[in-house]
Amino acid sequence: MKILHALAQRPGKTGSGVFLQQLFKAGFEKGYQQAVLAGVPLNEQEPGIDNLDMKNYYPVLFETSTLPFPVVGMSDVMPYKSTKYSELTKEMFNSYEKEFKKVITKAVEEFKPDVVICNHIWLLATFIKDLYPNLKVLALCHGTDLRQLERAFQFVDLVKEKIPRCDYFFALNSVQNEEIKRLYKLNDEQVITSGSGYNPKMFFPIKREKNKKIKITYVGKICNAKGVPHLINAFENVENCENMELNLIGNGTAKESDDIIKSVVISKANIRYLGLLPQKELEEILKYSDIFILPSFFEGLPLVVIEALASGAKVITTDLPGLDDFLGDELKELGAIRYIKMPRLKNLDTPFEEDIKEFENSIKRFIKEVSLEVISDKKYDIDKVIKLLEDKTWIGLFNRLEKLF
Repeated sequence: MKILHALAQRPGKTGSGVFLQQLFKAGFEKGYQQAVLAGVPLNEQEPGIDNLDMKNYYPVLFETSTLPFPVVGMSDVMPYKSTKYSELTKEMFNSYEKEFKKVITKAVEEFKPDVVICNHIWLLATFIKDLYPNLKVLALCHGTDLRQLERAFQFVDLVKEKIPRCDYFFALNSVQNEEIKRLYKLNDEQVITSGSGYNPKMFFPIKREKNKKIKITYVGKICNAKGVPHLINAFENVENCENMELNLIGNGTAKESDDIIKSVVISKANIRYLGLLPQKELEEILKYSDIFILPSFFEGLPLVVIEALASGAKVITTDLPGLDDFLGDELKELGAIRYIKMPRLKNLDTPFEEDIKEFENSIKRFIKEVSLEVISDKKYDIDKVIKLLEDKTWIGLFNRLEKLF
């Protein structure tokens, strides 16, 4: 059995890129022959995927004479220089389609895959089915692909017409499952809720001494849609915040990211902007974090929430659609995770101004509440947490996909 992993952007740099890396690793451990197709800039062709035979790597190169623009990103704010799908002109799209189809043809004719695991329910999946209608394609939803239907209007008709040709679709949660079926008029058998995954060999609790300061960590893009400005505002107003430190990990390319980072520099609170860190450093920071916080307004299913839970951090997050359902009530009952009520949104990821104060007050209240638990050394049963996360590993996710090969 041969698997071709496909992604229209850079591996390892975003959630979908981590999916590709980790599913490849799971496939390698189970003995599958595998290849990778991905969109990358000309000057950064190294895929960063362990055990990938480079003769089975098929890059679509951007910032070249044939694709003279940066990699096109599924989010409007990417952690690297990128182009928005909504910005693609007809000429740009024609070049984009031509280059991807050229590399798809090369990959399929040379590698001869039995199945394609395609990240995102979007254009790349339609290109593969255009060329090889009988090749089995499993399309993984990451949430950002559904958001593009409301951002890149010029592709909606094309995607809605051709996406149903894929064989199976995998949703991150039950809410997303229903949305995929509604948008693409699919039946229950075609859409499977597979969830997300984590690597228990990388993210696990350790025995450690109590931190001198309460360590609070945020990981994600540095942008408004992730609620980062509101986290900063709330943290600055928490009583005794001098006994806490807030670490912001991630980056972004838009002006709003620069403005947020500048606000950290001038803040009098103990906030550190650490940028985008290698996975090994992220592992260590999560293992020593008392609290992990994600005040995001839009996510598919945030990988880092599961990684933080597995590392032993208490988690505070917005009540993102499907997340509570995926993680279950027992984690809440154990005190491992708390949910902030999402403010009303005027669009996909922008809150109404009149709801912001209450939202920031909720963040502040939860930080104070959980911090008092940390100070009093009130812990939850970490062994029970790890047990509840057993089926949420990458191997577990790969096994769910494998049933449809």
